[in-house]
Amino acid sequence: MRSFLIFCLVVAACGEPVGQEDGPAPELTRVEGMHDLTDRSALAAHVGAYGVSAADCSPDNLYMGEMIEVTDVGFAYRGDLHTLAEIIDDDSFRFTAPDGAEERIDFDEGSLIRWPNEHSYRTIYLPCS
Repeated sequence: MRSFLIFCLVVAACGEPVGQEDGPAPELTRVEGMHDLTDRSALAAHVGAYGVSAADCSPDNLYMGEMIEVTDVGFAYRGDLHTLAEIIDDDSFRFTAPDGAEERIDFDEGSLIRWPNEHSYRTIYLPCS
């Protein structure tokens, strides 16, 4: 009979629901290289279309292909979506291209400055009206 009571106590202890323990929840450790992207309002402040020239911004444009469309999750360039990878500050962001390449975009006084990689020259885009 005594072993039956011990058995019942063991079964009852094992049957407690997961996550119902007393005390604070454990802190989640941050993985190096991961960035908090939950607040994308800094990038959302720059949403819009940008072109190197007025021709890039024209919907009738057949030849000029330097237009970037910025959203709060990334930017579209020549049919590819570059996804937001890091919010550096309110005006500087790092993105990942579909092929895995990284790009940096800075916003300065309404202009978009694109750095395809650390070895390339920058390209300055103006907002499309």
